[in-house]
Amino acid sequence: MKTIEKNRDFDQPIIWNGDLNDDCTAKWSGLMLRAEWMDEDYWWWCVYDMLDNENQIDSSNEYDERFIGGEKAREKAEEVAKNYLKNELVSKLKRTKENIDFDRLISDLKLIGISPMQTILTLIKDFEFEHRDAKNKVFDSPVWEGLREQSEILTQAFLDAGAEEADQVEYYEDGHVSSITFGLTKDNAKKEKPTFWKRIKSKFKY
Repeated sequence: MKTIEKNRDFDQPIIWNGDLNDDCTAKWSGLMLRAEWMDEDYWWWCVYDMLDNENQIDSSNEYDERFIGGEKAREKAEEVAKNYLKNELVSKLKRTKENIDFDRLISDLKLIGISPMQTILTLIKDFEFEHRDAKNKVFDSPVWEGLREQSEILTQAFLDAGAEEADQVEYYEDGHVSSITFGLTKDNAKKEKPTFWKRIKSKFKY
């Protein structure tokens, strides 16, 4: 089977043109994304690979759910487009016999719009990284500079907030919470007690 060489340009945003309330199109990285209002609030969407004979990648016709509103339709089309390019890039790298530049891969995935968590899962699933190694590879990547610090700050804030209601709390030597434990199986007389997430949700509001 002949391999199709595709020159993708990830370094551009997805820009929708046309009437966003009726029929709109976005051309991005060799793909074409379409979204069109059909009946009532129902929208149709589709993604094509223009570098592969306009092959249809996916569309709302393949789903049982109805996509209500143009924003939802465009979001789904963008999600499909990004995952398609991610999978294409990963497949291309796995076919090559050269050493893989994972820093370049992580950079390209970010340009495509793949989140740090999705990138970590890609390294684990497709390149057999251990979870810790995959996390460190992404967090230490120059394109995600500051991500580790942000993650640690959020984790600590989460632990500090949860410690107020936890059944068991452990601390570091500096006094910060290191772990929290909840007795999820114990009998609780207060049946109306809110869930853990509801108890701390307000603590993260600006």
